[in-house]
Amino acid sequence: MALPHETFRELGAAAVLERVVKSIGLPLMVKPVNGGSGLGATPVFDAGELPAAMMSCFAYGGTALLERFISGIDVAVSVIDAGDGPQALPVVEIEPADGVYDYTARYTAGITRWHAPARLSPEKLQQLAEMALQAHTTLGLRDLSRMDAIIDTDGRAHVLEVSVSPGMTETSLTPLAVAAADLDLGIVCRSLVERAIERR
Repeated sequence: MALPHETFRELGAAAVLERVVKSIGLPLMVKPVNGGSGLGATPVFDAGELPAAMMSCFAYGGTALLERFISGIDVAVSVIDAGDGPQALPVVEIEPADGVYDYTARYTAGITRWHAPARLSPEKLQQLAEMALQAHTTLGLRDLSRMDAIIDTDGRAHVLEVSVSPGMTETSLTPLAVAAADLDLGIVCRSLVERAIERR
């Protein structure tokens, strides 16, 4: 459910939040529709936590995205196209200490562990790679993308989002995937820039 701040104000917080809980159920996840790094994203396990989560979200964007909270294994699959067609990089598994990959878990040393490639079966790794490639192609993307997903307790993969501007810090997921593929991040980035220049 996408909820603009104006609608939230006009209809009244209490009425909107009651409808949200009735429609989506608990637990749920609240996050801005735009942005990154987990800023403004909050899991909500009790209805009383929802107003604060909404206000935190609106501090980072004008529209909140509310979705069912899925507990499981967080994974990310980066896709690059350096001229030979899109290719999926090794799946990165995210293991935050408290189970939620928020801003603190992303940027505080020692809170999160990453596994590249992910500790999943070869069949599941292949399925995730295919999903990421399908998302990249279906959305008409080029050069670089990253699909974020969660593997639930039944082993089903749920796509959360696809980023076209993934983070590139030392602890970001795409550089971890590049390293796991035995590629040089500098060379990969240079090839992507060269392709963009050629298109001009």
